Amino acid sequence: MSQNVVLSGWGVTSAYAPDFPALINGLTKQRLVSSQPWFATASEWQELRLSCNPHYVAGSQPIGTAFERLQSVIAQALSGAGLDVAQLQGKRVRVYLVGHGERANITDFLGYQDRNDQEELLFFPKIKRLHAASYAQDRVARRLTQTYQLSWPPISLYCASNSALAAVHLAQATIAAGETDLALIVGWIETLTQDIMFLGGQGMLGDGGAQPFSHHNSSILPTAGSVALIMESEQHARQRNVNPTILLRSSVFCQSGGARGSSSFTADFRTIAHTLERALQEAGLTVQDVACVFPHANGVIASDKAEAMALQKVWGKAGIPVVSYKGQVGYMVSCCGLLDLMLVADALQQRRLLASTSRYPIDESLQIHVHADCPPLALERTHILKSGIGLDGSAIAMVISRCQEDADELA
Repeated sequence: MSQNVVLSGWGVTSAYAPDFPALINGLTKQRLVSSQPWFATASEWQELRLSCNPHYVAGSQPIGTAFERLQSVIAQALSGAGLDVAQLQGKRVRVYLVGHGERANITDFLGYQDRNDQEELLFFPKIKRLHAASYAQDRVARRLTQTYQLSWPPISLYCASNSALAAVHLAQATIAAGETDLALIVGWIETLTQDIMFLGGQGMLGDGGAQPFSHHNSSILPTAGSVALIMESEQHARQRNVNPTILLRSSVFCQSGGARGSSSFTADFRTIAHTLERALQEAGLTVQDVACVFPHANGVIASDKAEAMALQKVWGKAGIPVVSYKGQVGYMVSCCGLLDLMLVADALQQRRLLASTSRYPIDESLQIHVHADCPPLALERTHILKSGIGLDGSAIAMVISRCQEDADELA
């Protein structure tokens, strides 16, 4: 018999907010994150043949080590779930580590690439910090295993923007199958020069703010941050006298080659629509049962348009409220899916959908109902659909629901 999977606790730290309550407070007050240029001079970005001096979220370069940042959001998630550290131990617990992992910044070693003999190591001691041992990908995993006394080492996962949702998808499958009782998904993202070079080369960065579903510009607004999410079986939650409020009802993964143009990835709207429809089907729901959709929607016109076409195919023109906060709080790339799931859970718990605050006008030609620049929307239905797309051609869709007994309380 398949186990119900619930979302129990979550945590986030970013340039926009130090924790989840602060994030909700910022969205409620319609605060927009500020941006700043990456390069100090015009010659720097021009030498890299970028189209502009790319902007990123101001003040988003993280403080402390990656492990310290993960500890902070894990503590938030444990507190929200009513768990203590000891409950992460045991054979039926899994930990997933998502994102790039530890990386060297290309600007730190570019000038030293031809300096490697003993004399140069003596006069340029910084070179020693660029040794591969300083960026071993299993170092964070080992510290997590030791600090939290995990029975199994964390599972590292990276598949571009869908990294976090892919981990949730895998965790949901193992818990539903009864193989595990509890899963912790953690990740962090920090923007480095090589990210700017890659994204800028793909035409995905601009010299100002980003706005999903707008034709003003085609760009994302990168930000750094850390996230954590705790999932468990409903049975496990009830055994520890917790009444779950948020149910992960279904999760569907599809792979498409997509179409890769000269500037950026263009998602296949048919694959996206098929993934949305399958998620609804596996949840046993119809399109009329869903309150709203949290799409990927990061501000890149091509992929935003593909998602808009998929939404029209499933719900018709302006058939369902759609919301994305990535232009308001910044885009956490590989961790963005986890942040959206937290916001979905909060919307269901509070029975309202906060509007996003837009930087630029929404493109009306897309013919979708973007919930922006208006009062919160009361949620009478108890299901929200979250979708994500990645540069690797992956598409993921999930249905998240308010638990029935919670939904019946105010009936």
